[in-house]
Amino acid sequence: MEIPKFLIEMSEQLNSQGNRCTADPLFEVRYKQSLVTEEGYNESHFEIISEEGYSLYHSEKSADYSELAEHLVQHNEDWCKSWCEENEVDLSGGAFVEYFKDDYDHDGWMDLPGDIKKLHMQEVEVTVNSHFTERDAKAFINRKQHDYPHLYTYAISMCYCWNMVKLRQWLMSLSKEAK
Repeated sequence: MEIPKFLIEMSEQLNSQGNRCTADPLFEVRYKQSLVTEEGYNESHFEIISEEGYSLYHSEKSADYSELAEHLVQHNEDWCKSWCEENEVDLSGGAFVEYFKDDYDHDGWMDLPGDIKKLHMQEVEVTVNSHFTERDAKAFINRKQHDYPHLYTYAISMCYCWNMVKLRQWLMSLSKEAK
């Protein structure tokens, strides 16, 4: 029986690629996704969002509350006036945004108007698919990146997956036999 050319090419790739310090690697294509979680329960960051679902602040991306402050001025003027009185800040001339963006205490988020929510987020990795070769994983990313958030490759070990290890070893032997 003749061995298909794509298997010989895969074998050559397996024999020439690095293992990323992992025994018998399988290359996964993954992306990171954030899920809402309870405060203190495996959270990676928090976001303050508007009622429409727009992120007004992301704790991993910035320490500046400008976008939140500007949203408050545009949509919650009465709340801003009240907050300025309590904190002895002049609301005129953009002073609210300047003061709020640098000095707002996010632990006081409950003081924000009811149409704004603070969500605690947990970051998880989602596997899209798996490949014997890193080249095939990268080819998938080049073809399908537009359909997903940022994709990347991650090498996992097939340790104790005896049938997969045997299959990988057989694939690797094909290019040696073809020579």
